[in-house]
Amino acid sequence: MLSTALSLALLAPALPVAAAPAAAAQPDASQVDVAVTSTGNNRDADFSVVVRNFTAAPTELSVRQSVPDGAGVTATSPAPGPGGSPGPGSPNEIVWPVRLGPYEATTLTATFTPDHGGTPLSGGACAYVGWAGEPVDCAATVWTPAGPAVVAEPEPWWRHWWVAALGMLLVATTVVLVRYGWPRAAARVTALTDRGRAGVAVVTALVLLTGLGVLAVALALPRLASATTATAQRGPGSGWLGPVSTGALGTPLRENAFEFTAYRFTCVPEGGGQRCTAVVGLTNRSATAEYWHPHLQRLATAGGQEVHTDEMATRAVNGGRDVFAAPVAPGDQRLAQVTWAIPASATPDTVELHSGAFANGVRVRV
Repeated sequence: MLSTALSLALLAPALPVAAAPAAAAQPDASQVDVAVTSTGNNRDADFSVVVRNFTAAPTELSVRQSVPDGAGVTATSPAPGPGGSPGPGSPNEIVWPVRLGPYEATTLTATFTPDHGGTPLSGGACAYVGWAGEPVDCAATVWTPAGPAVVAEPEPWWRHWWVAALGMLLVATTVVLVRYGWPRAAARVTALTDRGRAGVAVVTALVLLTGLGVLAVALALPRLASATTATAQRGPGSGWLGPVSTGALGTPLRENAFEFTAYRFTCVPEGGGQRCTAVVGLTNRSATAEYWHPHLQRLATAGGQEVHTDEMATRAVNGGRDVFAAPVAPGDQRLAQVTWAIPASATPDTVELHSGAFANGVRVRV
């Protein structure tokens, strides 16, 4: 018995040992890439999400594809995993569990049908570490249905401002010529008194001033209309600089300095209210470094109430990082989650995103 034990002990180092399975890595934004494209006919939109692992280790992810507003899910490939379509608190998205080997890529597809034919659809997808981690990368696309190009008809010539101005000048000139025709004026030129000459001069000056006034008003009207439209779009409580851009999730929206894309928006019950979270990507399109201020990122509810960012909760969902601390350099990109706390009875309506205090910002329908 003792000799048998000694023999086994001597042979043990030579026996094959089963290798333990490699643990899935926890990637960051530089190691995982998400790309979203869209194709399809005039009725159905096919969204393809390509996820790539750039590391030498396997990784486990969950990919969340938002369902475009005003569309229904027709087909998915592969079928969503646990927690997918609809997931808890996320009835408007598809969730796939994804495990990628070293340097491996996979393609996930979903087909959406608009509620109204011919309507463009926008949607984004994000890859998360596990089921409750942070997004490591996001991408979005806007699908436009195929169809004949709509060519804008040129405005009729008679609607241009200069036509009305020229017409008024012609009428005024005709009145002057009829009243003070050249033959009659030539016959009476010697009979005109100083007072008569002064009267003719005054009438001529009034006609010329009237014509100049008509031209000035005609030139100013387009500018006044544009300024009035811009003021109406600006709305109360918004900024000063840049256009007002409004769109749905997955649509790139540009304001004065930043280009924003909201990839995902969800609300879950928390305490006696709701915790709403948006995944926001931004790119600094200006020539200078710009700060992204937390108190300017607001969530508006259906009743018109505006809620400011919950800074502590926003830092928590971003792994303890303060995403507002450092300025965004020109051309740099940033991906972050922003959260708000709203009452349980409130209905989220619009997310407002701004670069600075005087930026008009963008509005995302949620």
